[in-house]
Order: sequence, then structure tokens, then C-alpha cells
Amino acid sequence: MLNRRSLLKNKKADLTGVLYFIVSVAAFAIFLLIVGYIGKTIGTQVKAQINSTDTDVNNAFNKTVQISTSGLSALWWVLFGGLLIGLMITAWFIPTHPVFVVPFLILLVVGIIVGAAMSDAYDALKIDSHLSATAAEQGGIGFMMGNLPYIALIVGLLTLVVTFAKPSGAQTQVM
Repeated sequence: MLNRRSLLKNKKADLTGVLYFIVSVAAFAIFLLIVGYIGKTIGTQVKAQINSTDTDVNNAFNKTVQISTSGLSALWWVLFGGLLIGLMITAWFIPTHPVFVVPFLILLVVGIIVGAAMSDAYDALKIDSHLSATAAEQGGIGFMMGNLPYIALIVGLLTLVVTFAKPSGAQTQVM
């Protein structure tokens, strides 16, 4: 008779990857919302206070405002794509056992709940009178954050498939 512990010996699974993905994406979106507001406000107000006639100084402040309004969204998309690629690579190379499907599904439900909470937190911030203009300028981030529970579900199911449906030869350990 086989011992159950011997079946699971040296088996691993990355069950928390989706949860880390959701929290990282949401935290970075909230961070960029606040940084975008600060950069735009400080850039505009300092430019007005200095009231310089030097075109280089004015161009520097204009560039700060431009990056704060449009450039930060690109940074968020790079982080989103990088985390997604990293999660899929991890899911492919992590050795697994089918017994981990149930805990993975439970953590996926937790990830969706956390995604809903983070989405609500972002929505609460973006309706603030100070941050609403910045949130409108970061439209792609707002759309993704508004649909974060669905993103968590899709990414989680994709990770589940990559983790547990790979061919048996792909479960090599990386040292």
C-alpha cells in the first residue's frame, strides 16, 4: 500500500502566484494614480511659481506634466505584461501534482474576492475630486481596474490550465 505522503513528496505548486499578480497590479495602479496627480500638480504649480521665460525650464516642466498624465499608463501596462509573462513561465516550470487543483481553485476564489476589493478601492480613489482628472487621463488603467475580478478569473484559469494541463515531460525541475 502506498503512503500518501510518498505520493506528494517533492511535489510543489505555485498556488499564490495569481494572488500576488492581482495585488501587485492593483497596488501599482493605485500608486500610479497618486503619483500622476502629484506629478501633474507639482509640475504645474512650480512652473507657475517660477514663471520662467527660459524655454528649457518650461519644456522640463511641460515634460513632467506630460509624463504624469500619459506616460505612467505605459509603465503600468509594462508591469502588467511582465507580471503576466512571469506568472505563465512560473506556472509552466513548477512541478505539480493533480491534488493541488482544489487548493488552487480555493485560492483563485480568494484572488477574485481580493480583486473585487482592490477594484472597489481604486474606484473609491478615482471618484475623489482631486484624483478624478488624473484617473480620466489614465483610462486604460481605470478600465482594467474596474474589471479586475474578471481579469483575476481569466488569469487564474489560464494559469490553472498552464500549471496542470502541461505534458508530463514539461514538469522538469529548474535548478
